[in-house]
Amino acid sequence: MTRNCMMHSPSLMIFWHLTKGAGISNGRVLLRNTPTLNYVGMQRGFFYDLKAGSLEDQVIDVVHHRQEMNGSLEQAALIINSRKGYHRLFNNAYPGQSGGADPWKIQHAIASYLRSLSPFSSRFDLYMRGDHKQLSADEKAGFNLFMGKAKCGSCHFAPLFNGTQSPLFIKSEAEVLGVPADTDTTGTMIDPDLGRYALYAYPQYKHAFKTATLRNITKTAPYMHNGVYKSLEQVMDFYNRGGGTGLGLKVDNQTLSSAQLNLTKAEIQQIIAFMGALEDLP
Repeated sequence: MTRNCMMHSPSLMIFWHLTKGAGISNGRVLLRNTPTLNYVGMQRGFFYDLKAGSLEDQVIDVVHHRQEMNGSLEQAALIINSRKGYHRLFNNAYPGQSGGADPWKIQHAIASYLRSLSPFSSRFDLYMRGDHKQLSADEKAGFNLFMGKAKCGSCHFAPLFNGTQSPLFIKSEAEVLGVPADTDTTGTMIDPDLGRYALYAYPQYKHAFKTATLRNITKTAPYMHNGVYKSLEQVMDFYNRGGGTGLGLKVDNQTLSSAQLNLTKAEIQQIIAFMGALEDLP
């Protein structure tokens, strides 16, 4: 599940970002880029193809997936219960259900932790709570472009800035963008990953992927389900051209408008500046 990798020695610490997740087998690369866990507790669909409907289901899938963890919640419960401290903690957390850890409690405990990762502490949040000194003129202009000319807000719904609409947060949406396999804008092909279509073979689901959150987006490169874009400038250029159809790809079911946005370089930088204001503060 980890995207951010770390290597350190007594005198050196290096971080780098993987294009796609690393599998448990040596050298194995997973199918897709790993999305952030921030704000997952307010979503209603998990994985890029939305195959899991709850965080508890997501935990089961990841733990038991042969290429991700290749584990067993049953075996995990045995190991946890062999340690008195953890056994006691589980009994305290689930009163009236003695016996320590079991698969359901492990699922629920992990999901409960994930639901806590929604701080809403960014400068944008502080601004919306009344501290109008938090955003610069460029960031405010970027927000207006985001919601207006650039049409970003038509898929990335506030306040999560993903595909889950407020105030009920009961459905997470997927979109067909026509994401390319590489960054060659003249001879590229659409990424071969079929997305939700691999689960449900309806034509409208071909190459459909969950709309991910833009909160903390400045820290979660690379971007898109396949990690094809390394910078927000590349992402904005893709949208500015009209997605995959705008690049000349044949995407008959593209849900993103293929019309060019005609954003100037200055406007693109203002939108990126606004997205930077969605970075949570300590």
